[in-house]
Amino acid sequence: MRQNYYFILFYLFLFSGSLFSAPTFAAGDRVEVLDPKTKKSYSGKILKIQPEGYLVHYDGYADSYDEVVSSDRVSAMAEIKGVTFIKSEKRKSVSLMGNLKTGAILEDLEWAESSSMACWPGIRNIEFEGNQVYYWTDLPKKSTLVITVKPKDPKKRINLFAFSGFEPKYIPPNIYGAVSCEASHPSWIGQPDFTKPSEPQSVELRAVGNPYRVFIGVSGARDVVEGDYELIVEVK
Repeated sequence: MRQNYYFILFYLFLFSGSLFSAPTFAAGDRVEVLDPKTKKSYSGKILKIQPEGYLVHYDGYADSYDEVVSSDRVSAMAEIKGVTFIKSEKRKSVSLMGNLKTGAILEDLEWAESSSMACWPGIRNIEFEGNQVYYWTDLPKKSTLVITVKPKDPKKRINLFAFSGFEPKYIPPNIYGAVSCEASHPSWIGQPDFTKPSEPQSVELRAVGNPYRVFIGVSGARDVVEGDYELIVEVK
C-alpha cells in the first residue's frame, strides 16, 4: 500500500508540474498578455526580464504603457495563419531558407497600387503574379530594417515587398493602409526581359519614434511558382 501511495504522489507531482508551470520567455519574444479585468489579451513584446515578471511593450501603445506583468498573465504569441514570424534583433542579421512552392498566387494585386499603400504601380504587377510566401517581424524605434531575398536558381525570378504598420487581422489583399511600403524587382522600360538571370532584391524600412510590425512578401514573377531562396533580415 505504501508503495502505491508514493507512486500516486509522484504521479500527481509530475502532472501538476506540467499543468501549472508557466512557460519561460526571453527578451524580444512575442507574447499575449491577459488583462484580468477585461479578460482580453493584448499582443506585445518582452523588453526585459524582471524579478517580479516580464517588462512588456504593447503593440500600438506608447512607451508610457509599458508595464511589468506576472508570468501567469503571459502566454505564447498566437500564430497568424499563412504568415511566419521572424524574431529580429537589433544589430543582428537573421537568415532563413524558403521555397515559393509553400505559398500561393495572389490574384488581386490592386491593393498594392492604392494611394494608401503605394507599394508598386500596376504596370509592374507582372513581377508579383507568381506564388507569394509571407513573413512578419519587428522594427524597433530608431532603427533601419534591411530585407534581402536571394534566389538560388538564376532562372527563377523572385522579388520582394515589405510594409510597416502591419496589423495581423489585415493581410493582402485585405489591406487598406501602411506607414510605409517598399518593393524590389528588376527595373525595365516597356516590357520585362525574363531571359536575364535573377538577382538579389532588397528593401529598407525605417522607424524613428515608434516601433512597427513589418509584413514581408517574397514573390515570384508571373509563372514562377517554385524556387529556393534565402531571406535575410537585418536590423541596424
